[in-house]
Amino acid sequence: MDSRLESFLVVCKHLSYTKAAEELCLTQPAVTQHMQFLEKQYQCKLFTYANKRLSLTKAGELLYKYAQHVKTSERSIAEKISELNQKKKSIRFAATMTIGEFTLAPLMKKLIKTFSEYNMTMYVDNTETILKMLRSGEIHFALVEGLFNKADFSSRLYKLADFILTASSRHPLHEQNNVYLNDLINETLVIREKGSGSREVLERGLYDKNFTLESFNNIIEIGNVNVIKQLVKDGIGISFMYKDAALNDIRNGSLVAIDIADFVLKREFNFIYQDHDLDKKEIDQFFSFFITNLD
Repeated sequence: MDSRLESFLVVCKHLSYTKAAEELCLTQPAVTQHMQFLEKQYQCKLFTYANKRLSLTKAGELLYKYAQHVKTSERSIAEKISELNQKKKSIRFAATMTIGEFTLAPLMKKLIKTFSEYNMTMYVDNTETILKMLRSGEIHFALVEGLFNKADFSSRLYKLADFILTASSRHPLHEQNNVYLNDLINETLVIREKGSGSREVLERGLYDKNFTLESFNNIIEIGNVNVIKQLVKDGIGISFMYKDAALNDIRNGSLVAIDIADFVLKREFNFIYQDHDLDKKEIDQFFSFFITNLD
C-alpha cells in the first residue's frame, strides 16, 4: 500500500497532522507533503480546516472508504500467502454481547468441531467497537444486533429477534393486566452502556414513541448483560433486552417478560463482512453453519 495512503488513513484516524506524524514517526511537514501529493494526484481538497478543527471533504470521505478497503485487502492477501505453509488457516470474528453470550454460546462446541482446520478467534464486544474492527480488517466477519450503515458492509439477515421488557417475577408489573410505556416512567430502568447496540435500539424505539431515556426518573447504566439480569432478579429495576438473553431465566421463572401494549420491538441480528473475493468461500461456509444451526 502506498505510504501516502497510509499517512492519509492515520490523519483521518486522528484528524490531526501532529498526532498522525507522531504515530507514523514522521515530521509534520512530511505528513503535510503526503496530503498535498494526494490532493494534487486526485485534483481535489481532501480536508477542510475551520474553527481549529480538521474535517474530511466529500472527496476525502470517498478516498478514506477505498483506502481502508485497500488496506484490509492487503492484510487479507498477506494472511492467505502465509497460510500456504501452515497446517491450519485462521479465522477471526466477533459478536455483540447478546449474540456472543447467549445466541452463539450453545453453538461454539459444534462450530469448533465443524471447522477444525481453522485456528479460530472470537471477540465479544459492543457494536461500535466491532464495526471499527471490521473496517480495519482485524476480523473477517461479525454478527451484530445493533444498527449499522448497510452501505459500508455486505450483510445477510441472521434472524429477527424480539426486544422485550424483563422484570423480577415478584414485580407488581407482572400482575398488571395492561402495561403501557407511560406506566414505566417511575421505575428504575437498567440499561446498557453507550456504544451498545441494545441501547441504541432502545433509544430509537423510544424516540418513535416520543420518549427518551430522560423520560424515566431513575437510570442505572451497566456494561454487562449478566449483571443487568441479576439486578433485575434482585428487584433493583427493570430492563429491556433481547429475548435470547433472558430465555433461560424466563423458562426457570427467575425473570418474566412484560408485554407492553404500545411498545413492540423486533430487530435484526445481522451477519456482516467486508466483501473481499479472497474470503468469500470462508464467509459462505460460516454463514451457512450459523443459519443451519439457528435455534
